[in-house]
Amino acid sequence: MNLIKRALMLLLIFTKFLAFAQGELITLGVLSGALSGLGYYAYDKYKCVYQECCTDEYIPADLDRLEYALTAKLYGQQIAHETIINALRGHLENHNSHKALVMSFHGTPGTGKNYVVQMIAKAFYKNGVQSNYFHFFNGRNDFPLQRKVDDYQEELYKIIFNGLQQCERSMFVFDEVDKMPEGLLNVLVPFLDYNNYHKSTKNSKSVYQNKAIFIFLSNTGSTKIVQHLKNLWEKGKKREDTKLQDFETLVAGGAFTEKGGFHHSDTIQTSVIDHYVPFLPLEEVHVRKCLARSFTDRGVTPKEEMLQEALSYLTFGPEPLNLYSMAGCKRIEQKVATIVYRKQSESKPID
Repeated sequence: MNLIKRALMLLLIFTKFLAFAQGELITLGVLSGALSGLGYYAYDKYKCVYQECCTDEYIPADLDRLEYALTAKLYGQQIAHETIINALRGHLENHNSHKALVMSFHGTPGTGKNYVVQMIAKAFYKNGVQSNYFHFFNGRNDFPLQRKVDDYQEELYKIIFNGLQQCERSMFVFDEVDKMPEGLLNVLVPFLDYNNYHKSTKNSKSVYQNKAIFIFLSNTGSTKIVQHLKNLWEKGKKREDTKLQDFETLVAGGAFTEKGGFHHSDTIQTSVIDHYVPFLPLEEVHVRKCLARSFTDRGVTPKEEMLQEALSYLTFGPEPLNLYSMAGCKRIEQKVATIVYRKQSESKPID
């Protein structure tokens, strides 16, 4: 308020000077209009000091930070790492993009899909997942009933439309797509397709849909991913040598035919999803890294016996090779917490 008062005082002094210099009277209406305009300018300028705004300050989109986080904390997902970083950099650097960036993450539980979304949110928004411009939907919780799909579509359309009006750099994440009612995601096609939404709005200049990002998370196609990776391994192809092309068509086909939100969905038929990103099943070497980090986060340097105990709780498959953790790193946090607590309790002196 002090800044605004000072600005108003300067304006009053300036207007009096003009009146004296030009020998003209400044009408009350002109002065009132000037003051009103200044008040609006001051509010618009300083409101972002106190609340989140759709500006670079609140949306830094720091992809160098994201790449560092992916390198340090995401294990065994070189395809996902490379695909996501390149897709985001290409989207942000293309100022003439005619569509939103749309990525679909596929893989078994615990392979890092949600974890990566959190990293992206932290890198993009100053407030991370708490940003007003980060919108998260869970298929199981937010859209539980097939019979209400029409109501869900209407509600979802309004949320996305209003979100894009509020900030064209919004991000929309849909988790557990395989648990969503069939047909729900068809309502998204106008927002995802080339210029369709931009052209259909009455005031199209106020919304730039091509700056938005949509991310889908799903377990669909995961069985095909596991089987194909195992087949490649049996043929002597190393995990590190696999490419996106080895899985993308496979994943898209599985998502389209399996039950869930993508089943015979227009989002797949109309080819509006730019990247199908496979999250490969984790091997023991990757799970060990997850375990080591989890112990370290609790201030404990794990011994081999502690790692072995944690691994003993996990199931590996498919039979008979048992190459991959069936739950990835998803179940390790509570197991590690239990082990750490027991070890610390055993080491305490008995009074």
